[in-house]
Amino acid sequence: MSKSANNFFKMEMILLKVLEKQDCYGYQITQIIKKASDGNITLAEGTMYPILYRLLDNGYISDEKKLVGKRLTRIYYHLEPKGLDYLNELTKEYFKIKNSIDNIMEGINEELY
Repeated sequence: MSKSANNFFKMEMILLKVLEKQDCYGYQITQIIKKASDGNITLAEGTMYPILYRLLDNGYISDEKKLVGKRLTRIYYHLEPKGLDYLNELTKEYFKIKNSIDNIMEGINEELY
Protein backbone atom coordinates (compact mmCIF):
# COMPACT_ATOMS: atom_id res chain seq x y z
CA MET A 1 0.00 0.00 0.00
CA SER A 2 1.36 3.40 -0.91
CA LYS A 3 2.29 5.98 1.66
CA SER A 4 -0.67 8.20 0.80
CA ALA A 5 -3.09 5.28 1.16
CA ASN A 6 -2.21 5.13 4.84
CA ASN A 7 -3.82 8.55 5.33
CA PHE A 8 -7.09 8.32 3.43
CA PHE A 9 -8.12 11.92 4.00
CA LYS A 10 -4.93 13.82 3.41
CA MET A 11 -5.12 17.40 4.57
CA GLU A 12 -2.25 18.11 2.19
CA MET A 13 -4.53 17.25 -0.73
CA ILE A 14 -7.27 19.55 0.54
CA LEU A 15 -4.89 22.46 1.14
CA LEU A 16 -3.31 22.06 -2.28
CA LYS A 17 -6.75 21.89 -3.89
CA VAL A 18 -7.72 25.20 -2.29
CA LEU A 19 -4.48 26.78 -3.51
CA GLU A 20 -5.04 25.40 -7.00
CA LYS A 21 -7.92 27.86 -7.37
CA GLN A 22 -6.15 30.94 -5.99
CA ASP A 23 -3.43 32.17 -3.68
CA CYS A 24 -4.71 32.39 -0.11
CA TYR A 25 -3.60 33.33 3.39
CA GLY A 26 -3.98 30.95 6.32
CA TYR A 27 -7.25 32.07 7.87
CA GLN A 28 -8.79 32.34 4.41
CA ILE A 29 -7.86 28.70 3.72
CA THR A 30 -9.59 27.52 6.90
CA GLN A 31 -12.76 29.43 5.99
CA ILE A 32 -12.86 28.12 2.41
CA ILE A 33 -12.51 24.53 3.66
CA LYS A 34 -15.19 25.02 6.30
CA LYS A 35 -17.61 26.58 3.83
CA ALA A 36 -16.91 24.10 1.00
CA SER A 37 -17.46 21.16 3.36
CA ASP A 38 -20.69 22.60 4.80
CA GLY A 39 -18.94 22.87 8.15
CA ASN A 40 -18.01 19.18 8.27
CA ILE A 41 -14.29 19.87 8.04
CA THR A 42 -12.90 22.50 10.35
CA LEU A 43 -9.17 22.91 10.22
CA ALA A 44 -7.54 24.57 13.20
CA GLU A 45 -4.75 26.94 12.30
CA GLY A 46 -2.48 25.05 14.70
CA THR A 47 -3.01 21.93 12.59
CA MET A 48 -2.81 23.69 9.24
CA TYR A 49 0.45 25.60 9.62
CA PRO A 50 2.71 22.55 10.19
CA ILE A 51 1.24 21.07 7.00
CA LEU A 52 1.80 24.32 5.10
CA TYR A 53 5.40 24.47 6.37
CA ARG A 54 6.00 20.90 5.20
CA LEU A 55 4.56 21.76 1.78
CA LEU A 56 6.84 24.82 1.67
CA ASP A 57 9.89 22.75 2.64
CA ASN A 58 9.12 20.27 -0.15
CA GLY A 59 8.75 23.02 -2.75
CA TYR A 60 5.08 22.26 -3.42
CA ILE A 61 4.01 25.77 -2.46
CA SER A 62 5.67 29.15 -2.00
CA ASP A 63 4.78 32.05 0.25
CA GLU A 64 4.75 35.79 -0.15
CA LYS A 65 4.23 38.49 2.47
CA LYS A 66 1.81 41.19 1.40
CA LEU A 67 0.99 44.39 3.22
CA VAL A 68 -2.75 44.79 3.70
CA GLY A 69 -3.71 48.26 4.79
CA LYS A 70 -1.11 50.28 6.68
CA ARG A 71 0.16 47.70 9.18
CA LEU A 72 -1.29 44.27 8.58
CA THR A 73 0.95 41.79 6.79
CA ARG A 74 -0.50 38.55 5.46
CA ILE A 75 1.38 35.59 4.12
CA TYR A 76 -0.19 34.31 0.92
CA TYR A 77 0.52 30.76 -0.21
CA HIS A 78 0.89 29.86 -3.88
CA LEU A 79 0.74 26.43 -5.56
CA GLU A 80 3.93 25.67 -7.51
CA PRO A 81 4.08 23.34 -10.55
CA LYS A 82 5.70 20.65 -8.39
CA GLY A 83 2.76 21.02 -5.99
CA LEU A 84 0.26 20.59 -8.81
CA ASP A 85 1.98 17.33 -9.78
CA TYR A 86 1.81 16.19 -6.14
CA LEU A 87 -1.88 17.20 -5.93
CA ASN A 88 -2.62 15.14 -9.04
CA GLU A 89 -0.82 12.14 -7.51
CA LEU A 90 -2.73 12.47 -4.22
CA THR A 91 -6.03 12.89 -6.07
CA LYS A 92 -5.49 9.72 -8.12
CA GLU A 93 -4.68 7.76 -4.98
CA TYR A 94 -7.69 9.24 -3.18
CA PHE A 95 -10.12 8.19 -5.92
CA LYS A 96 -8.54 4.74 -6.18
CA ILE A 97 -9.10 4.13 -2.47
CA LYS A 98 -12.52 5.82 -2.45
CA ASN A 99 -13.70 3.63 -5.32
CA SER A 100 -12.45 0.52 -3.52
CA ILE A 101 -14.33 1.48 -0.38
CA ASP A 102 -17.46 2.25 -2.42
CA ASN A 103 -17.25 -1.22 -3.99
CA ILE A 104 -17.06 -2.84 -0.57
CA MET A 105 -19.88 -0.73 0.85
CA GLU A 106 -22.15 -1.45 -2.12
CA GLY A 107 -21.88 -5.14 -1.39
CA ILE A 108 -19.25 -7.74 -1.50
CA ASN A 109 -19.82 -10.37 -4.15
CA GLU A 110 -20.65 -13.69 -2.51
CA GLU A 111 -18.21 -15.44 -4.87
CA LEU A 112 -15.44 -13.99 -2.71
CA TYR A 113 -16.41 -16.16 0.27
